[in-house]
Amino acid sequence: MQKISGGNQVGEGTYWNLKSGRLVEMKDEGILPGEHNAVYYKVPFVLLFAWGILSGGLYIVFLPVTIIVMSFYLLGRRVFGGVFGQVRTSISFGWRPTEAYLAGRNRNRKDKKNNGK
Repeated sequence: MQKISGGNQVGEGTYWNLKSGRLVEMKDEGILPGEHNAVYYKVPFVLLFAWGILSGGLYIVFLPVTIIVMSFYLLGRRVFGGVFGQVRTSISFGWRPTEAYLAGRNRNRKDKKNNGK
C-alpha cells in the first residue's frame, strides 16, 4: 500500500485514512482532503474486495451468536431480576443517602403524640 499525505495530487483509486477510518474514493485525478499531517494509504481493489467479504462473513457468523447470548441474558434478567429485587427490598435497612434526618424521623413525633394521650 502506498502512503500519501493529505493535500497532495493523486490519481483515481481508493484512499484510506487509518487515523479517522475514512475512505476516500477518487473517480478522477484530484487532491486528497485534509492537511499535510493527514496520512492516506492507497488501497488496491482486491484488498478492499477481500475486506468486504471477510467483514460480511463475520457479520453473518456472529449475528446468530449475539442473538442467542442476548436472549439468555434478557431471560435470566427477567427471571432472576424479580428475585434479586425482592431480596434487595427485604434486606434494605431504610437509610437513604439523599435524605437528612436532622430533626429526627416523623415516626418519633407520632410516637410522642400517641404516648401523650
